[in-house]
Amino acid sequence: MADTQLIEKLRRAAAVFEGTGVLAAYAFGSRITGRPRPDSDCDVGYFRELSAAPDPLPFREEMRLADVLSQAAGVEVDLRDLSDAPLEARGRAVEEGVRLFSGDDVRRVGLERDLLARYHDYKDAFRHMHELRLRSGAGRRTH
Repeated sequence: MADTQLIEKLRRAAAVFEGTGVLAAYAFGSRITGRPRPDSDCDVGYFRELSAAPDPLPFREEMRLADVLSQAAGVEVDLRDLSDAPLEARGRAVEEGVRLFSGDDVRRVGLERDLLARYHDYKDAFRHMHELRLRSGAGRRTH
């Protein structure tokens, strides 16, 4: 079960993204899906505005944003730029995650529409590759 209190804390703190060039931010991973380990951090990914995409957020700014989110959430936040991440990582964050921030709803919806359309074109292939990796890894284990 999703940690609704954590999600609400993150949503309130996500106002920190205003004016930073971030188009949208999503919380995802084990803390959001309700399967965290005691030492799990909280994954938050963001997409930059298309006009800013070639230029990543400065390191200090990204660390400041992560710190604000961590303080608000009461758990360490691992903040990552998803703009150039592999398709599978971007698709899973948007599909399985929870949106925390939208800087421009029209552009964000366009991003989600295009990204999820591409992700769903390859989702079965991603799943199949994971199954093959698991099977090959299980065959190498010795007890």
